[in-house]
Amino acid sequence: MNLALRISIFEGTLAVFINQLFGGVYLTGYFLWMGASPFLIGLFGSIPSLASALQILPLLFAHRLNSRKQLIVPLMWIARTGIATFALFPILKGGLFLSYAMYMYIQIAGAISSPLWQSWMADLVPKHSIGSYFGLRNFVLGVVQIPAMFIAGIVLDALGENTKGFSVLFLLAGLAGFLNGYLLKIQHEPVYRIRESSIGPVTSFKLLMHNKQFKNLMLSFAIWYFAVGFGSVYINVMLLKEIQFSYLQVSILNAVAMFIGTLFQPFWGKAGDKYGFQNFLKMCIWVQAFLILFWGLTPKSFLYVFLLQIFIGIFVTAGSSQLIFYTLMYIAPADLRTEAFSIFNSFSNIALTLGSLISGIIVSSLSNFGFKVFYLNVTSIRLTMFISFCLRILAAYTMSKADLGSARKVPFFELVRESFTTAIIPWMRSWTNIWRKSK
Repeated sequence: MNLALRISIFEGTLAVFINQLFGGVYLTGYFLWMGASPFLIGLFGSIPSLASALQILPLLFAHRLNSRKQLIVPLMWIARTGIATFALFPILKGGLFLSYAMYMYIQIAGAISSPLWQSWMADLVPKHSIGSYFGLRNFVLGVVQIPAMFIAGIVLDALGENTKGFSVLFLLAGLAGFLNGYLLKIQHEPVYRIRESSIGPVTSFKLLMHNKQFKNLMLSFAIWYFAVGFGSVYINVMLLKEIQFSYLQVSILNAVAMFIGTLFQPFWGKAGDKYGFQNFLKMCIWVQAFLILFWGLTPKSFLYVFLLQIFIGIFVTAGSSQLIFYTLMYIAPADLRTEAFSIFNSFSNIALTLGSLISGIIVSSLSNFGFKVFYLNVTSIRLTMFISFCLRILAAYTMSKADLGSARKVPFFELVRESFTTAIIPWMRSWTNIWRKSK
């Protein structure tokens, strides 16, 4: 593995450390503590997807860049270091507005950088080892995510939901963001081909629509992400407010999904390199469709959510979340990679934004809605999850019929047996040997 790919792994570990301190349940808790209404929480959930819809913008000026780093480094260095400013917003007048504005900038910076970074990595990683490399990278990232999540939960439970508690989290994240920006600056970038960067968005869209597999993938996931936008943003709110779990309990539960997902990263990556990613993606999407139904039925049971997180780790964290990216890397035409990532991500996130905003309106409008069925208190939050389930089933069915390219068919249990004997077990042995030698 060359130096640039090693640096990418270190840069990624800092990125996930930042995300664990600044994202997810802790940022949701921060906005709730700052006084955000249910509608503003829905808006908070839609900001990442709304910003990501702007990923088409790099196509307007990418031809003026000498390299992708020229844009990525300053945008992300400022954005990730700027997380430290969230420690100041609680003591400033209009702090809630300022925090939303800064959060919007961070998401826009990430959105504009994302297709250029994906194109950068697609040029950097050999095509025959995409799954293997990202399996390794995501495995290492998963190892970092778990302790980072526990650290954040312990800090916040110990210091409390107050200026002191949130400030410690966000100052640490800002420091890690500064180091992350430096690693991006020194990482090697292959030559940025002018042909790839000189086509406008309209022409790019027309060219890509002639690619049947890309067209099917984009349209299928536009429906899917609209369905995902319903209800997903309120999962952490439900766990904190309705189920009444502590931050540490939520951290433990999220760590379960990350740990299981970390173990299965080489499983899906290795299997995809050998057999193709398309069929595995469709299977994981079907499972993920049913998971939102089980979220909607969640009782006040730690064990229930614990088991649910195991399936999320296997089929979402390590499964569909990664397989979408891998499949797109395979399908995207070599001379239109930046355009393909930009257009796919833009359309997908517009759909996700619409779903999140509509679910936010439903939860806000039906704040007093509720009735009991057996053990379950059906609230407006759970209602959005049931709507999401119906929409996801429709999307999964549409995707299952779509042509995403040829892939070698293999029985699932044969795949599990082969992958664990040829990938997971040797991987774990190698890490065990490294640990023993370090003692």
